[in-house]
Amino acid sequence: MRWAYAAIICITIAAFAGCGKEQDTVAQLRTQVRKTPDSVELRVELGEAFVKQEAYHDAFIQYNAARKLDQNSFDATLGLATVQEKLNNVDGAIERVDTALEMNPDSPDALALKGKLMLRTDQPDKAIDALARAIELSPGNEVANRFLPVAYIRADQLPKAEEAARVAVERMPEDVEVRINLATALLARDKADEAETALRKAMELDPSNPAPPLRLAELLVHEGHGYDEVMQLTERSAELEPGEGEADAIAALALRKQGRDEEAIRRLHAAAMAHPRNVRLWLMLAAIYRDVGEDEAAARAAGMAFRFAPRRRVCPADETEAAAGRPLAPPQAAAGG
Repeated sequence: MRWAYAAIICITIAAFAGCGKEQDTVAQLRTQVRKTPDSVELRVELGEAFVKQEAYHDAFIQYNAARKLDQNSFDATLGLATVQEKLNNVDGAIERVDTALEMNPDSPDALALKGKLMLRTDQPDKAIDALARAIELSPGNEVANRFLPVAYIRADQLPKAEEAARVAVERMPEDVEVRINLATALLARDKADEAETALRKAMELDPSNPAPPLRLAELLVHEGHGYDEVMQLTERSAELEPGEGEADAIAALALRKQGRDEEAIRRLHAAAMAHPRNVRLWLMLAAIYRDVGEDEAAARAAGMAFRFAPRRRVCPADETEAAAGRPLAPPQAAAGG
C-alpha cells in the first residue's frame, strides 16, 4: 500500500504546485501594478491572471481600471466583456463586446464571445454570423467551435449543426462538450445509435465529468430502453455533481416509462423540495399528478412552477456552456409523457 500513499502525495503536491504558480503570478503582478498603477498592460495582464483563477470580480476591477486609463484599449474592453458575461451581466457584456468589435472587427475571440452572447439572448441567427466568421478567421478557435453547432441547432438548421459538430470533434478530439454537441445534433436527425456512440466516447474521455452519463441516460429514456442502465447513469452523474435535480428528473422519466408512477412521484417530489427553483421538476410533477388523477396536487405543483418561473429569458451561463446538450429529449418527453 505504500506506493498508493506515495502516489496520492505526488498528486496532491502537483495540484498545489499548479495552484501555487497561479498565486505567485497574481502576487507578482499585483506588486508590479502597485509600483506602476498607470500601466494599462500590467492591469490587463493581472485581469487575465484573475480570469484564470475564476476570480471574475477582481478581474473586472483591473480591466475597468485599465479602460479608464485608456478607453481605446482593445484588450481591456474585451476583457471587460468577458468577465461581465461570466458575471451574468449580459447587457453590459454585449455593449462592451460591440465596442471591442468596433475597434477590431476581425478579432476571432471578440466574435466568438459575441456569438455566445447572442445565444444567451435567443438570437441564433446573429450567433451563427459571429461564430462562423470567428472560425473563418481562426479555424481552431475553441469557443467558436463549441458554440457554432449549438447556434445551428437553435436555428433549426440541423444538417449544418451536424456538420459543424463533426468538424469541431476533428479539431478538438479530446473535448467532451463538442462530443455532447455532436450527440445532440445526431439525435435531432434521428441518428440515435451514432449519438449514443458519441456520448459513450465522451464518458471515456472524462470519467469525472457528470454531463455525459446524464445525457446518455436521457437519450436511453428517449429511445425507450436500457432503464436499468439509466438508473446507474443518473446515480453516477449525481455522485459526480449533485446539480439541481436533473438526474432525478431523468430517473423519474425512466420510472414513468416502466409504469412506476408512485416511485417517480416520490423521487420528483424530493428533488423539487431540495431544488425548488428548478421549474422543470415542478412541471414534471404536475404532469404526473394530472395523469394519475390527483388534480389538487397537480395544481399545487403547477403553482410552484409559476412562482419560480423566470420573468425574462436570458440563458444562464451554465446553460449556455452546455447549451446543445440540454435537453437531448424532445420537450414533450421532458414534460412527463
